[in-house]
Amino acid sequence: MARLHLLTEQVDYALAEIVLRRAAYRRACEEEADWQWSPAGVEALSRPAVAEALARQLAAVERLRLWAQELHWLQEQARLRGLLR
Repeated sequence: MARLHLLTEQVDYALAEIVLRRAAYRRACEEEADWQWSPAGVEALSRPAVAEALARQLAAVERLRLWAQELHWLQEQARLRGLLR
């Protein structure tokens, strides 16, 4: 049960990190606003700051996926053992 609590916190932290990384990505796009391409376009990734911010956001999403996957597996194990409903 302690592991379930820990994983739930990790998922919450990962969600918060994604929000922060998304804001950093948007800020990087805005800082590069002096160039002609749309920040949402693929061309934006040619800018190192934008590409790095997006890479960090995607890494945070991957961490969330891993934590959520482990949480789900642990919840299923707890249900099978009758610890959760």
